[in-house]
Amino acid sequence: MKEMWQLLKAEDAAATRRFFLALILGVTAIRVAGLAFSQAELFYDEAQYWAWGQEPAFGYFSKPPLLAWLIGAVTSVCGNSEFCVRLPAPFIHAGTSVFLFALANRMFGPLVALLAGALFLTMPGTSLSSTLMSTDVPLLFFWSAALYALWRHAGQPSLGSGLAAGLAIGLGANAKYAMLFLPACFVLMCAVTPQWRSLLWHKGSLAALAVIACLLAPNLHWVLTHGNVTFSHTASDAGKFDRFPNLAGLAEFILAQGGIIGPLAFLWYGIFFLALSTHLKDLRYRYLFVLSTPVLIIFEVLALVSKANGNWAATAFPALVILVSAFMLERRAWRSIAATFAIAGVCLIALASYGALAGRITVQPIAGELAKLQGWSATASEIAGIARRADTDTVVTYGRALSASMTYYLRDTGLSVKAFRRPGAPGDYFEMTHPWRADDPGPVLIVKTGGPPPGISAERLDEGQCFQSRIYQHRRSGAELCAYRVE
Repeated sequence: MKEMWQLLKAEDAAATRRFFLALILGVTAIRVAGLAFSQAELFYDEAQYWAWGQEPAFGYFSKPPLLAWLIGAVTSVCGNSEFCVRLPAPFIHAGTSVFLFALANRMFGPLVALLAGALFLTMPGTSLSSTLMSTDVPLLFFWSAALYALWRHAGQPSLGSGLAAGLAIGLGANAKYAMLFLPACFVLMCAVTPQWRSLLWHKGSLAALAVIACLLAPNLHWVLTHGNVTFSHTASDAGKFDRFPNLAGLAEFILAQGGIIGPLAFLWYGIFFLALSTHLKDLRYRYLFVLSTPVLIIFEVLALVSKANGNWAATAFPALVILVSAFMLERRAWRSIAATFAIAGVCLIALASYGALAGRITVQPIAGELAKLQGWSATASEIAGIARRADTDTVVTYGRALSASMTYYLRDTGLSVKAFRRPGAPGDYFEMTHPWRADDPGPVLIVKTGGPPPGISAERLDEGQCFQSRIYQHRRSGAELCAYRVE
């Protein structure tokens, strides 16, 4: 930290780059080591993404395809362990911080670049995200790349910068549709900045739109030929707007944003609003503000009227870390900067090592959160044993969490995993692609929580075998699973 303060005073661009490279290598090494020693099993969302990666397609039930392709590519070389599934995360986040360093350097110079790059690299949200494989990982990489390309395009419009922005946005949208907030925010930026309005019909901007359309076309075709399942699932995720005024949900969402970037950095973002009228005259601050704050506002409103998970506004943070870094340096908030990185350092070490402690910590709420990452392989072993005794080679699971996790943890047992197809439209990817219906022939072993599966006559069912599982089923104490042989 002392060396960083010396760089801040010296304003040595070359030394700043060397220090930032060393920081990236050190932080990434810590995170990779944490993954290597982790005992944390895949959360069922991660298991689902792994399953998608085994069946390449241009779309999946609830997300576009890029994350599945990435996991499929890495595991085809590295193997299917939890370590290999999660391995890309710390490296991609390191790449994201490089784009933010480059953008901040172009905007404000090496001091802000160092602070902004280091802030994104080490902030608690990034440290947590580096332990898991989620759609936010590639999304934030391409969002940051597009932020950089669009700023260059605004400063010196060209066909090349437009194509670069379109490539980043199109690829990011194939990771998560939230990427499309970025071009919308950029249009808003052009609307409130008279000297930028001509960018909207510049040949580079039009080329960007063409590239985005071409990159999204295969996924859109997949969605349209699969009953619009992805769009309907995305819409239903937000709820029915029947919780207004959800003040508790709004407060929880705002607190989560402070947890992602760090409480003091988020406080300085709040202080920035007090100087809004002055700072928005500066195109640099305006650009960063407009390409971050509208995203936060959208999800704050959604949290108030329905629900919003804390990570839904993750795309606000690439621009936000540069804005906050520049503002704190402008105000010479040295103590806040030091405290921000002290908190970030503690979170970095704690989150990199928490996987090694899964199953060993009993203090709540940490133990409850770690419980989500335990028990899946033991449950799979129990189910495999029951299936062998029941003389069946097909396991039918009930519900997405169990379907995804058993598909992963039963992968080497020789058992076929199918999903119980409930009436109506398919409820998840596994019901859509690997269904087993109540009138399908047996023998199969149906595994579910609670009582017997519905729609199957008693004559086809045995009495069932129940056992206590430690898997996470929306409560932290585990769940009783029952296995029924169906003729």
